[in-house]
Amino acid sequence: MFSLRYLETLVLIIFLLSLHTEAKPLKRTISEVQLMHNVREHKQVGERQDWLQEKLRDIIVASAKPQHGHSGNI
Repeated sequence: MFSLRYLETLVLIIFLLSLHTEAKPLKRTISEVQLMHNVREHKQVGERQDWLQEKLRDIIVASAKPQHGHSGNI
């Protein structure tokens, strides 16, 4: 009878350890997904900044060029 109780305890411990070890990759996977999300978000912010700088450069260049038909002295 004692050996059966020992075997049940051993099986329970092994089961609990297996649950604990299976949970770790899930957390790592969630962390990896969060990291990839952050990387993509950072990349999108950089792309928006580049786009905005290009548009501002176009505006500055266009305003620096003299317009046709207007005299420089008033």
